[in-house]
Formats: sequence, C-alpha cells, structure tokens
Amino acid sequence: MKQSKELPLIALGVVFWLAAALFIRLFGPAVFSENNPKLILVFVLAFPVSYGFILISKKLGNLQKPEILRAVTIMTTTATFLDGVALAWFRQLYAQSFEVALYGAAWILWGVGAGLLLGYCLTGRNNS
Repeated sequence: MKQSKELPLIALGVVFWLAAALFIRLFGPAVFSENNPKLILVFVLAFPVSYGFILISKKLGNLQKPEILRAVTIMTTTATFLDGVALAWFRQLYAQSFEVALYGAAWILWGVGAGLLLGYCLTGRNNS
C-alpha cells in the first residue's frame, strides 16, 4: 500500500469514530445501560456496520483486496486511540453518565474487533 493512501485512511478512522461517538451521545441511556436488552442488539449490529465502513473505505480509498486488512488496521488503530483519549479525558463527549460512556466505549472497541476480523476475512489468506 502506498503511503499516499494512509492519511485518508487515518481521516476515515476519525470520521468512523466520530460517527460512533455521535451515536453514543444521541442514544446513550436508551441503549448503553446495564441490563438493557437493546445493548446486545447494538453489539451484534457492529458487524454489519463495520462491514459497511469497510466497503465505504474500499471505494473511497480505491483499495484492492490485499490492502483491506492494512487499511482496516490503520482506521481501527485511529479509532481505538481516539476512544481511549475520549474515555480517559473527555468522557462527556460520549455522555454525562459514566455508565453510558463506559458501555459506549466498550461498543466502539467491539466494533474495532469486528472490523479487524472482517478485514482479515475479506483480505483472504493467500495474500502476503
């Protein structure tokens, strides 16, 4: 992958993290609270949402199949760093409630894991 493709992927990682942070902010207590049955649904939906983000990235970044995992790694690393910073120092970006912010940040990390798994699967095993 050319370095010229990496900066836009970092930007997409920021955009995707912002989308998730906005979702947490908008739907906070209605979804991200203890014993909420909607919570499992949101975690499950992280897989198709992550897949959608990968498709968007593939199109916008003009990525070839062997480049997908590296691209997803760049984007999810960006999102993970932003999630950690937001939770540690700017929790109010997610919610006023620590509980909502904690569940929301965990959901973002779950989405990161889903994205990496999907990126691995979509790249294929025969590519180096």
